[in-house]
Amino acid sequence: MRSYQTQYATTTFWLLTLVVVFILGLAACSSLDETGFIAYSTGPEGERDIAVVRPSGNQSQMIITDPADDFSPRWSADGNRLAFLSNRDGNVELYIASADGTNLMRSTNTGVPESDPTWSPDGRRVAYVSPDSEGNPHILILQIATLLPQRLTFGSIGETDPAWSPNGRWLAYVGLKEDGEPEGIFIRNPDGVNRITVTSGLDGSPTWSPDSKWLAYVSEQGGNKDVYIITIESEDRVGTPIKLTDYEGLDFAPTWSPDSKQVAFLSDRNGNLDIFTIEADGENLQALTTNEVDELEVVWGPDGRLVFVSQLSDKPDLFIMKENGADQSALAPSGQGYAQPDW
Repeated sequence: MRSYQTQYATTTFWLLTLVVVFILGLAACSSLDETGFIAYSTGPEGERDIAVVRPSGNQSQMIITDPADDFSPRWSADGNRLAFLSNRDGNVELYIASADGTNLMRSTNTGVPESDPTWSPDGRRVAYVSPDSEGNPHILILQIATLLPQRLTFGSIGETDPAWSPNGRWLAYVGLKEDGEPEGIFIRNPDGVNRITVTSGLDGSPTWSPDSKWLAYVSEQGGNKDVYIITIESEDRVGTPIKLTDYEGLDFAPTWSPDSKQVAFLSDRNGNLDIFTIEADGENLQALTTNEVDELEVVWGPDGRLVFVSQLSDKPDLFIMKENGADQSALAPSGQGYAQPDW
C-alpha cells in the first residue's frame, strides 16, 4: 500500500498545467448569470448527477453529468465555484468546477475516498476528510492555487466533520479515539498552531452560526441525540454548553437561521422525522413539518427560507418553505430522487 505522503504527491507537470488552465478558466463567463442557486445531487446512488435551481423553482438545470457518481455539491462563499465528490476516475476524489459546471478539475489524486468538503470563506482553500494508509480519517486543507494539501493537525488518531467558521478564523472538527468513537469537538486556527477543546465526549456535527459566535452540535452524552449550542468567546475561551433540546428520541442535523437567533433541526418526536425550530435561548419550539413521512435533510438559506428533502416515496423529493413552515413547495419534479442540497 502506498504511504500517506505518497498519496498526496502533486509535483507532476500535468497537474500544474491543470491548475493554470483551471484558474484562467474561472475568469470566463458563466451561464449562471447570478449567484443564489441551490445545488443538489439527483438520481440513484452510484449514478448521481448535480443540478441547480433557483429558490423560486425557476432556472432548474443539470450542470454536472457523467455516467459515474457525482455528489455532495458545496458552493464557495461567493457562489462562483462548486466543490463536489466524484468517482469518475475510479475512486471518490474531490473536484472543483465553475458555478455552471464548466472548468471542471480533479483536485485530489490519492487512491483513497475523500469526503466532507467545506470551503474557506475567502474561497482559496477547501477542507476535506481523507483516510490515511491505516484507514483513519484526517482533515486536510487544499490550497486551490497549488493543489497542495496540508494536514490540519498531527498526532491525533483521526478527525471528522470539518466546519469552517464564516469569519475564516477557525475550523471546527470532531476528534476521534482509537476505537473510532468521538472524543469531543475542537477548533483550530488553520493558519496557526492553537487547538482549543470545545467539548469532551460523544459529540459531533459542529455547525457555525453565521456570526461565527456559536457552534451548534449534536451530543449523545445523555444516551440519546440532543442539540446543544456553545459560544466561542475568544482565542482561548469557550462558553458553557447549553442543552437546546431535551427529548428521549432523536434531535439532530442542526442548521442556523441567517440572523443566528434560531436553530432548525430534525426530530422524531412526532413519530417520524420532522423539521423543528427553536430559539437560541431554548424557547419557542415549533414544528415546521407534520408529515407522516420522514424529512431527511434541512438547510436554512440566506433569504430566511429552508430547503429540505422529504421521503415521500423511495425517491426523496426537494422542497422549500418559509421560516414558519408556510408556503411549502416542490423545487424539482417528483420521482427523480434528490439529496444533499447546498445554498
